[in-house]
Amino acid sequence: MRSRIGAIDLARGIALVAMAGFHLLWDLSFYGLIDIGVGFSPFWIAVQRSILTAFLLLAGTGLVLAHGDGIRWRSFWRRWLMIVASAAAVTAGTWYLLPGYVAYFGVLHAIALFSLLALPLIRAPLWLVTAIAAIVLGAAFYANPLFNTRALSWIGFFTEVPPTTDLVPVFPWFGVLLIGVVLARLAPLRNALTPLATWKLTSPPARLLRLCGRWSLVFYLVHQPLLLGIVIPLSGMQAHNATARTAEFTQSCIATCGATGAEAPYCTAYCQCALDISSRDDLWAAIAASPRSETEQRSVDQMSRLCTAMAEARMP
Repeated sequence: MRSRIGAIDLARGIALVAMAGFHLLWDLSFYGLIDIGVGFSPFWIAVQRSILTAFLLLAGTGLVLAHGDGIRWRSFWRRWLMIVASAAAVTAGTWYLLPGYVAYFGVLHAIALFSLLALPLIRAPLWLVTAIAAIVLGAAFYANPLFNTRALSWIGFFTEVPPTTDLVPVFPWFGVLLIGVVLARLAPLRNALTPLATWKLTSPPARLLRLCGRWSLVFYLVHQPLLLGIVIPLSGMQAHNATARTAEFTQSCIATCGATGAEAPYCTAYCQCALDISSRDDLWAAIAASPRSETEQRSVDQMSRLCTAMAEARMP
């Protein structure tokens, strides 16, 4: 039984926490609670890929640490079946919660396949593993619309990403895992791993991160349901508050308009216009402000003029 290297568990735990943080932001963005471009802006795409790179490098390193001196078949298949079962659970969960964005080949699916592909290379000549990694990484620049379908997108040559919450295609990401294999097999790194095994890392944060890294599959499976258990109710509360705000605004607007002696059709048209513009331009704070700043008053006056002209144009 090989002893675990605490530093590796710590690194895996840090990657897991970073992933959970990214997923929290993604969930908040998906349900409309924040708008920071998660999943779309270059910055957040870079963050996502950096976290994924860390995971796959650690997966490649872990394969070498566990089987570099000889493949422990019993241990490998037990771990592999756990990963496959976890990947299937992720697919089933996303199909149930987000049927339009099923994770059909996410990070767990990829690690399961990549582990099988990399296993024969753990003890292959280092130059061969390096060459294959370079070929996989380089081939990822090829793209063809033929691979845009879900059935082929897992290979990685797509020009448009199919709708999914997670996609980790073979090209280029298998090459990243192989880099982890290469790094773990380099003599300087192997020598460095020996003293790392003696690190105690007993501070509370380090112990917690090591625990997360040791139980990485459990952490991965549990974190999203927990996050969604927080985000979805918050989204429902926001939707309820938005509905209540809309009803209150419309009722108050029509009452105020009617008090001026305007006809009901005019007030209905005016207030619908005011509601649309307030929602579109997020004027709620300006409308509620008392007193209003010069900028807020200008925004409200502009909205009022536009809606007055529109309502008058609709009158017979």
